[in-house]
Amino acid sequence: MTLPDPALYNSENDGPLSLVIEYFLKKTGFHEQAAETLRKALDEVIDGMRTGRWSIDSLEKTEKTYIGTKVEILFKFDFELPDGQKLDTRIEDQEVDIKCTVLHDWMIPKEAVGEICLLVKIDDRRSRFWIGVVRAHPYLLRTGKNRDGKTSISASGKQSIHWIVEEGKLPSNLIAELNADIRNQIFSHRGGQSRVNELFRLVQNRIIPRVAIETVARQKDPMKRVRDARKILLREGIHILGHQGNDPERARSLGLPVPHKGEMISTNRLPK
Repeated sequence: MTLPDPALYNSENDGPLSLVIEYFLKKTGFHEQAAETLRKALDEVIDGMRTGRWSIDSLEKTEKTYIGTKVEILFKFDFELPDGQKLDTRIEDQEVDIKCTVLHDWMIPKEAVGEICLLVKIDDRRSRFWIGVVRAHPYLLRTGKNRDGKTSISASGKQSIHWIVEEGKLPSNLIAELNADIRNQIFSHRGGQSRVNELFRLVQNRIIPRVAIETVARQKDPMKRVRDARKILLREGIHILGHQGNDPERARSLGLPVPHKGEMISTNRLPK
């Protein structure tokens, strides 16, 4: 595309860019859905059930790179965005490239220079995420390039990002947030059932998402381990509540977070 002189370019007068920004600003529940999509993307790459890993830090360099591809795939699927002809997708009939980073900078390929980019940044340690839109005009980019010919947005260029979500709350990575001693105690058990028992024994009165259970159990049917843990821990006065039957109301009556589908919570507040 032919770009205007940097001195003449004003993103506020960029009609196609404004259309893309407005698309997201008008989308009901965008923040919540985006948070779920990004959490799912991270969890699928970490793949705790098969690998026993629970942190981005444990990934190989190539796996960290794949997070961007996974975000693109799930973002397009969850928001029903079509493939683009030149770039990743089309939004309001505009070609848009989706770029994601778990560090500080987005790498902009040659084909995206001058084009609209949807920028995603994830900080899993702080459970935060950012989503913004920018036209990758050359004057917003650094002059240096890597071996693949990609560049990044300059410090001053980042001031031109139009933020749709700024420091949004990402669903937490429970295993990563645990005290190291508690986490080590859980994983010290060799059997999946024993690890799941210890998880619900040591982590009480807070929501335990399914992905955490899968990571600890490392078995094809992790929820069977939960059903068995219910019986075992009940003898210790520990109740495991889920999203079905009377469990949500019991959790609510105790002032506990209420589990949703796939989530569990353990507590010793109920009578034996």
